[in-house]
Amino acid sequence: MRYRASALGSDGVRVTMESALTARDRVGVQDFVLLENFTSEAAFIENLRRRFRENLIYTYIGPVLVSVNPYRDLQIYSRQHMERYRGVSFYEVPPHL
Repeated sequence: MRYRASALGSDGVRVTMESALTARDRVGVQDFVLLENFTSEAAFIENLRRRFRENLIYTYIGPVLVSVNPYRDLQIYSRQHMERYRGVSFYEVPPHL
């Protein structure tokens, strides 16, 4: 998930940054090395829970991909979705197989 600073001036930037922080609190981080307390097992599990609740079943640990089985079809393997990942660098798009 990417958030860009707004060209609306300092208020627009602040709102954009706040929404990015709120989203991070809701969905966790897409790479465990970005966790504030990256050595904490509880923080690791909580990040997995947050991402799972948002149907984000893939998370990086550096170059390693962690996957949680959702036990249902999430419709994340469409041709369009797969094309999004073709020819891009590792961290340009969210974690995915």
